[in-house]
Amino acid sequence: MQRFVNNQKKYFSNNKGIFIIVVFIIIFLSPKKSYSNNCLSFLPYGYNDYYVHLPLSAFFCVKQGKIINNYQTDNYGGRLLYSEASNNKIQVFGDSQVLGLDIENIEQHYLYNMYKKNNFIIYAAPNNGPYEVINFLNKNKKILQKKIIVTFNFSTDIYRIANYWEPKNFVALREYELDEILEHPFKYRLIIFKNLLLNKNFTLSRYDNKKMKNLFLNSNHDKIYNNLIKYFDTLNETANKLNLEIDFIVTHPYWAYSIDKKNDKLLLDKELNEKIEKLICNSFKSTKKINKILISGASETLQLKDLTFDKRHLKSNKVKLKKYEQACKN
Repeated sequence: MQRFVNNQKKYFSNNKGIFIIVVFIIIFLSPKKSYSNNCLSFLPYGYNDYYVHLPLSAFFCVKQGKIINNYQTDNYGGRLLYSEASNNKIQVFGDSQVLGLDIENIEQHYLYNMYKKNNFIIYAAPNNGPYEVINFLNKNKKILQKKIIVTFNFSTDIYRIANYWEPKNFVALREYELDEILEHPFKYRLIIFKNLLLNKNFTLSRYDNKKMKNLFLNSNHDKIYNNLIKYFDTLNETANKLNLEIDFIVTHPYWAYSIDKKNDKLLLDKELNEKIEKLICNSFKSTKKINKILISGASETLQLKDLTFDKRHLKSNKVKLKKYEQACKN
């Protein structure tokens, strides 16, 4: 991931003038086909120097392609997913994978089968890393329930626990800008453009499956393992300090699959998946406060349509959870 960040800096520096012109054309001059004037064309989220979150106490919809999803949030930016059949609530923490970019009701969420007796309040947003989750827990301890769910997206969180991770390099909006963006969505493009001009580290780019796969294979796995252990120890210390019981959920990376565009398929790289599972099983082991660990299984094949619109997340209905003992039995 550090290589990813350095490459983005070098590319931007060498091609700054051309890049700015191209971005200006894309943001301001490209024709936009609008299917709904009331929905945003982007998911709004902002950074407050501690964690990344959705707008507070808001109701909005987001349109990607032909798909419209509605969002309702509480006073802390938690997405509310309710079922009339349940009165219990459970708080869920993580990034965009658990937020549910492709869903709008609780029954569609991958946690639903495991937690059918609960409604969800999901404190999650894109680029909200594992330590940002811990920051939320410490900053908002007064609202925490005794039992919570913390998720870890192996696709990207393994890089967000490194000491070079800076959310501000990936999050365009500040917390105080979110309300204004909801009222005047066109300003989002201006803010993106300003970040590209003034923040030399800011990037909209993301590697594709192949490059993300190579990034992992070429990374120092001992360093990744040490970072995972350090993070999990910190989470456990936080659970002890705040007297929390945590269910810990790990989701497999989308880049464990190769894309066969000709046949619209995703093919699991089994050798790569073995390396991933070894890291997961060796790094995350139950403790007194984190005594339930669930890990998503990896199907040998999926359809290309099983990725979300941005091609960076597995759709929620394709995330199947297994208990640690079952996932790590070998």
